[in-house]
Amino acid sequence: MNLERLFRPKTVAVYGGKWSDYVVEQCIKLGFKGIIWRVHPTRQDCFHSSEELPEAPDAVFLGINRELTVKEFSTLRQRGSGGAVVFASGFSEEKDGAAYARKLETAAGKLPFIGPNCYGFANFFDRVALWPDQVTGTQLERGVAFIAQSGTISISIMSQRRSLPLGYVISLGNQQRLAAEDLIRYCAEDERVSAIGLYLEGILDLPKFIDAVDYARTLGKPIALIKAGSSEKGRNAANTHTGALTGSDKLHDALFERLGIARCETLSSLVETLKLLHCFGPLPSKRILVFGASGGDMAMVSDSASKLDLDFSQIPETETDVLRASVGERVKLNNPLDIQTATWFDYSKLEQMFAALLRCDYAVTAFMVDPQDETEADTEAFDLAIDTFLETVNENSASGNAALLSSLPESLSKATREKCLRAGVAPMQGLAESLEALQHAAKISKAWNEWSKPEIFPPLPDLPSISTLSEADSKELLAQHGFEIPKKRIVAADQILVATEEIGFPVVLKAVVPDLAHKTEHGGVALNLHNIPEVVAAATAMSGLAETFLVEEMITDGVAEMILGVSVDPQFGANLTLAAGGIFTELLKDSVALLFPVSEKQVRKALQNLRIYAVLKGWRGKPVGATEALIKAVLKLAKFTEHHAEQLAACEINPLIVRPKGKGVIVVDALICWRAGNLQSKAT
Repeated sequence: MNLERLFRPKTVAVYGGKWSDYVVEQCIKLGFKGIIWRVHPTRQDCFHSSEELPEAPDAVFLGINRELTVKEFSTLRQRGSGGAVVFASGFSEEKDGAAYARKLETAAGKLPFIGPNCYGFANFFDRVALWPDQVTGTQLERGVAFIAQSGTISISIMSQRRSLPLGYVISLGNQQRLAAEDLIRYCAEDERVSAIGLYLEGILDLPKFIDAVDYARTLGKPIALIKAGSSEKGRNAANTHTGALTGSDKLHDALFERLGIARCETLSSLVETLKLLHCFGPLPSKRILVFGASGGDMAMVSDSASKLDLDFSQIPETETDVLRASVGERVKLNNPLDIQTATWFDYSKLEQMFAALLRCDYAVTAFMVDPQDETEADTEAFDLAIDTFLETVNENSASGNAALLSSLPESLSKATREKCLRAGVAPMQGLAESLEALQHAAKISKAWNEWSKPEIFPPLPDLPSISTLSEADSKELLAQHGFEIPKKRIVAADQILVATEEIGFPVVLKAVVPDLAHKTEHGGVALNLHNIPEVVAAATAMSGLAETFLVEEMITDGVAEMILGVSVDPQFGANLTLAAGGIFTELLKDSVALLFPVSEKQVRKALQNLRIYAVLKGWRGKPVGATEALIKAVLKLAKFTEHHAEQLAACEINPLIVRPKGKGVIVVDALICWRAGNLQSKAT
């Protein structure tokens, strides 16, 4: 789909009244050099219909009601227009709007349009804005594209006082024709776009979105976003913990991390991340140096950074002699570095120090300073130090990325910010959001270097019946796929003691009830039975629950209990959960989600992110767990899932007991749910 005429028009037609007046005003304010035609049925200075236009416009703003929108768009399509912004509401977002959405689809034919129910776009590269409100920004040669499902947030981004250079601002509306994934591709292909920002409330077409992000990566265009809200949890087969532990938001987190998309929580963090990506792209490493003339500032940097995955490694010894000569003997050469104030007015020494720090091969070297407002105070001392830093950066351009960092966002004036940008230095505003931006930019680079494109298995359709295998059958099927299970016997009540003697103490006794998944809560499980009287007492207590019983080997040397699960999300399809098991499962919710395909490296990293990993490594003198066997078990479950992707509705191993190193892992309980039909024949 060709979007050039829509977003870079030479002729524009604007339909509607008061709201549409803004569109014309903003185009004039930006200095649009093309032709603008007004269309209104009664105004004297306007064309009265689409038929009266001198020629087919490249881009159209339809600021009219839904009935007229459908009518005029049909005429414009027939005349050969290039595309439209549909401002009107009352389409798919309204109860009676579905019919109008279909009419709009027919009227547009194959023409691109954004909306309906959207604000439109502002293109600061080409000085055109089909936007019925105030537009804040100026023409530039290179900048960030911002794509949003909110017109108001788009306005907020345009109004930021952080000198984020915006090239495109595009509001999506209902995404009936052009969705975020289409516009990611379009913006990525524009050589003037340095990075892409998103505000999303949902993703319409997940595979298409993944492909668009992958395409942007191949063109070197990093992406940062805010994903608002949490969509409805994926449908999970009953009786499993897995879906509750994962949930849709964790799946989005897993997706964005896998794709190397920086997920920000606030607009401030998003703006600083996009600004950093605009200046430098993804950072080559997470090694950061921050320095300034305040011990308090450096303490705050240390405290804030301790919560983030950044590397404040020590200054290399190769530069310590030069630095010592610059800052004096009293300064401790730490990172963050308090340079103190002895040399603040000695600009030759400052320049020598700046040059030495820039040579230290950090991903970003940041000078932290909070100048006062120049309208209320004399800022000459700050300005001279900043100018010396910028000049030194210019003279050492091959030495790496440099930033000016303020603890308060309002501390850097517009003049200072723009001076930094001209010098190739990132003006970073606000300590918390700036440190987050540094972390995001480093993580993007890591994801790109370890690229692994996720695969979305088609979700299951809504089916009236899901068949659930018994615990014994579930474990037997997993055993056929390489999992170890305890020794067991399934017997009638009068054979329990015989089975116990064959297996050997201690044992577990479980009532076999097809519709009873959580047997423990109903008294259907007795653990750690060491002798005949205990077995008899347990069997007597369960006599009313079942006629058949599972007698099983009791595993007594567990280091930790884990949950391995597969759930099927309506949007993400099959996904895998790795979580801490046992009695604190719901309380701790210590879990990670993994998207397919799953690699050993991804499983290892996910495991290390769990709090229970400390237990597996040998907590307070306890045995070290069979971590490698656990990783192999996760990969086996992934392979099992891929083999049965079309039929599997859910699978949960809970618990998987991790034994001491060298003894492996063992499936103690399991539940497998199939969609309608029986898969056991395929499994065997």
